Amino acid sequence: MLIGMPDLLSRWRPEFPILASKTYLINNSLGAMPRSVRASLTEYTDLWATEGVVAWDSWLPEVANVAAILEEIIHAPRGSMTMCQNVTNALAAILSCLEYTPQRNEIVHCAGEFPTVEYLLDAQRRVGANVLRIGEDPLEFPGEEILAAITEKTALVVLSHVLFRTAELIDPRPFVEKAHRHGALVVLDAYQSMGSVPFDVKELDVDFLVGGSVKWLCGGPGAGFLYVHPGLVNELEPRTAGWFSHARPFAFEAPPIAFAEGIARFTGGTPNMPAYYQAREGYKIVREVGVEAIREQAMRQSTLIYEGALARGFTVNTPARFADRGNHVTVDLPGAQGVKEELIRRGFAIDYRPGAGIRIAPHFYNSDEECVAILDEMVAIRGGR
Repeated sequence: MLIGMPDLLSRWRPEFPILASKTYLINNSLGAMPRSVRASLTEYTDLWATEGVVAWDSWLPEVANVAAILEEIIHAPRGSMTMCQNVTNALAAILSCLEYTPQRNEIVHCAGEFPTVEYLLDAQRRVGANVLRIGEDPLEFPGEEILAAITEKTALVVLSHVLFRTAELIDPRPFVEKAHRHGALVVLDAYQSMGSVPFDVKELDVDFLVGGSVKWLCGGPGAGFLYVHPGLVNELEPRTAGWFSHARPFAFEAPPIAFAEGIARFTGGTPNMPAYYQAREGYKIVREVGVEAIREQAMRQSTLIYEGALARGFTVNTPARFADRGNHVTVDLPGAQGVKEELIRRGFAIDYRPGAGIRIAPHFYNSDEECVAILDEMVAIRGGR
């Protein structure tokens, strides 16, 4: 018998086909595909096949409809989120709103951010930003140093809610409070917390939130999202605006652009419709399951992995207290990359991050037995069995 939260396992395991053939424990990298994605993509292609260009009448409303599911998950006001292709696009749009001056030109972030974020921020040096990369060790979050770096010269602070290497969970509120006190804006990268850690974006009071569907939301690639604080959005004019950012996109007017009201000004170019049709299936399931229930199961299973890894002599590069971590656990051991490859060969879906270790990430459809089995398999591989 599979041990977990019985209602979750019995209700949801059958809805994810890969669970029948693999021990799937890498949901912080690529969530399992819901069975219903096939039917949703068929709906999209049938509209194209039968309606041709008229399909846009059905497709375009889905941009806001899919974003609305995410708004419910994080308690965002209706109409404050839009879909985009990925975090790179979302963050680039945010950065394109900024104007750097000698009085306010600093961007503050830590060394543990995901590379796409670091590359984009570093490139802002070319347009006048002074980018402060705080900390040396990407496995350590330098919270006090980041707080100290926020001054009247700060234009933007960028934070990950959960760090992708270590799963450290960051409380954004003290950083938001200080940034706002000094007139700076805050971006929260919620890629590793959306669908795994409950939060209320209004209570966090961040100016922007970015993320994507590949991981805990089980939405697959190509569907990112962007939240902009409703009190701020109409003050912003992204330089990366596309034709759907226009107040009247089908008027095909010459520049300068007349920006759409609200979040629509961040829509950019032609929407990536098939990705949104596929992503909505994972979103709907996460909304129905409830992030609180997902987090409750993760408390037990991540603790099982954390304590089990230490008991087997492995190094754990994840905070010890559950309140300080997201829902995955990073386990290191000699030859970890080779162990990861052997685990995959043996039917355990897992990944490895250099300098950190093997990331183990059960979701609401995983059982306790699977969490123990992977640790036992790692012992067997290390012992040459």
